[in-house]
Amino acid sequence: MSTRNILALLATLLLIAAARLYLVETYAIPLPFWDQWDAEGDHLLRPWIEGRLHIDYLWDPHNEHRILPTRLLSLLIFNITGVWDNLIEARVNILVAAFIPLTFLLFLMRQKALYGPRWLVLIAIIAQFALPFAFENVLVGFQSQFYFLIIFTLFAIILAAQYPDSLLAMAGVLALSWLSVLTMASGIFTPLAAAGVYALQAFQKREINGKHVGLVVVLVGLAVLGYSIMPQIEANHVYRARNLSDMRKALRFILAWPVSKSWPAAIVLWIPGLAMVPWLLRNRTLSRADLFMAGCVMWSLAQTVAIAYGRGQEMGGVSSRHSELFTPGLIGNAWFAARFIEITFKNKRVAWLGAVFFVVFIMGHITRRKRDMLAVHQTYDLSMKQEANVRKYLKTGDPSVLVQPQFEIPYPDSIRLRSLLDNPTIRPILPPYLSRD
Repeated sequence: MSTRNILALLATLLLIAAARLYLVETYAIPLPFWDQWDAEGDHLLRPWIEGRLHIDYLWDPHNEHRILPTRLLSLLIFNITGVWDNLIEARVNILVAAFIPLTFLLFLMRQKALYGPRWLVLIAIIAQFALPFAFENVLVGFQSQFYFLIIFTLFAIILAAQYPDSLLAMAGVLALSWLSVLTMASGIFTPLAAAGVYALQAFQKREINGKHVGLVVVLVGLAVLGYSIMPQIEANHVYRARNLSDMRKALRFILAWPVSKSWPAAIVLWIPGLAMVPWLLRNRTLSRADLFMAGCVMWSLAQTVAIAYGRGQEMGGVSSRHSELFTPGLIGNAWFAARFIEITFKNKRVAWLGAVFFVVFIMGHITRRKRDMLAVHQTYDLSMKQEANVRKYLKTGDPSVLVQPQFEIPYPDSIRLRSLLDNPTIRPILPPYLSRD
């Protein structure tokens, strides 16, 4: 790896880590929040301490998801620190999240694929990991499942693109696909994205590989199996799109992100991958780096459709936590926009079209940053109220202290919260500062 590549890699990772560390140290608090009280505190750490944690709980459902890696990480952090502290978990997540841009850059550098206009992909990589749009995942340690899912997906796609004929790599793709299913409900799209990469290679070579066909069938079967074991939460059905009109309106929000509900922006942001992959495929010039980025685009597109269906009824915007699922796809589209500029560079009347992606992408992030930071400050103000109310209760034992408006206590049910705060196993592992005067 050249010195220039090493410096670019280090500079990118340091910038991303510094931006996330600033958010965590400034706006995250040690007090657990919302789902952490049940899924992490009462159902994971308490039975672990009491010696009654059954191994099968590690992959039991949490809402629609199975969050095996997140539970394992929570147990690891607790056993090292001896305290249940959201701030510590959020700090650890900085390292987990940084592994994603590291994977992107190391793969591209090992392929010797970064040169000329292709360096423009750094704009998307830095923006998608350094800006505060996904603050819910950054500030709440329990949200690590998003990072694990993306990591498993990237490695599955890399194995499919880099070692298509290796039986060991195929086994790795299957293992990573199943891990994805056990990480989040939308992990079912990881085997489908890997299958898509094998299919693209078959189209490029104009031949059918029996091993690949068999593997694709198994991968599709894994996705179907993952869907079949996905819990159906009736309370969430009210958010589902009722018809194609709901889907279309939701996709206008999702595909246009980071711009707000704009079909022209959606077209600009996703057309590079959708147009360039068939073009390169027709000319049989899809490189391994192209195949990897194509897999990323396919995976994120599947995520957008799933969110549009699952949360499409009267959608008013994209939630902070879901926005990170678009990251691989947007990086992939940035790559193909740069590839278009590279291929058409000598034709100035056409090459500028590739730059339109970066203009829309950058302007989208610039215009939304103020709104994102406002949401961060509002979240932090509520966190301070939650902390004050919990501390007051621990000091006085007065139940009325926890009877507060929504989000002014860290759990939606004050009675349930009180029972958790009073639990003789949970109370001693809470961050010590909560009990200080």
